Amino acid sequence: MNNQQGQFPGRSKGHFLTDFFKKFRLVFLLMQDPRVAVWIKAIPVFCLVYLIVPTDFLFGPIDDAVVIYFGMDLFLSLCPPEVVKEYQGQEEGKTTPAAHDTEDVVDVKFKE
Repeated sequence: MNNQQGQFPGRSKGHFLTDFFKKFRLVFLLMQDPRVAVWIKAIPVFCLVYLIVPTDFLFGPIDDAVVIYFGMDLFLSLCPPEVVKEYQGQEEGKTTPAAHDTEDVVDVKFKE
């Protein structure tokens, strides 16, 4: 996430729903990544709990939308930047699979 603008790089105006679903997918992928701290993963969980709980600060769905949107932004800003960039690159088809997929591989030479 580009911290200077608070937006994704290359974001164009008028594509709010597209950006929202990209962020949602990015949050979903990062929630499964072991490189993201558990306390950071608690942010989207608390946002979903707030969405489910019938008590609201304001009337209507406005506060729910605000909590979800800013919760996703906060989560993405606290995640390790290299992990976020890796998944953003995967979304755009620019990178190879995640580095944590190969951490169980041991490189050895075979001797007869």
